[in-house]
Amino acid sequence: MNEEEKTPPSSWGEITVDSDWLTTAGAALLFIVCSLLLVREIWHFAWGHFAQPAQVRRDFFGILNEVYKIIASILAFVLAFEIREKSAKVGCFLGGLSLAASSLLSFLRVSSCAFHTAAMARSVVWQVALVLFLVAIAQWLKSVVRRVPPTEPPGGES
Repeated sequence: MNEEEKTPPSSWGEITVDSDWLTTAGAALLFIVCSLLLVREIWHFAWGHFAQPAQVRRDFFGILNEVYKIIASILAFVLAFEIREKSAKVGCFLGGLSLAASSLLSFLRVSSCAFHTAAMARSVVWQVALVLFLVAIAQWLKSVVRRVPPTEPPGGES
């Protein structure tokens, strides 16, 4: 056996990041969190455990919770118009739509069947939004993180 057959070729090279490490680590962490949220949402949908919108409680914390949901939905709609990435834009819009519909239904008096249907629809919309966020993050990570082919030593083979 000669020496070339004994040593396997190293084709891994180095990994380079065309962004700062903090942003890349934050995007990777956000990808993991969105993945876990999607798995949880699919699990709840499969077993029929929906977070149904409930009537708003008429106390300080109940109203404050609804105000936060309304503000979050407005911010999601604003982000949908500010972001250039198509899948993130649609994901923000769907997330804002989900929050706005949930908040609106909590102020209306509707039957429990309508609440269940709205909860199912909210779950599906939220799952689609999470998938779109995952696609946008994966595309960004793919554009920033790349492999550099290994370089040969400067004297050639010896």
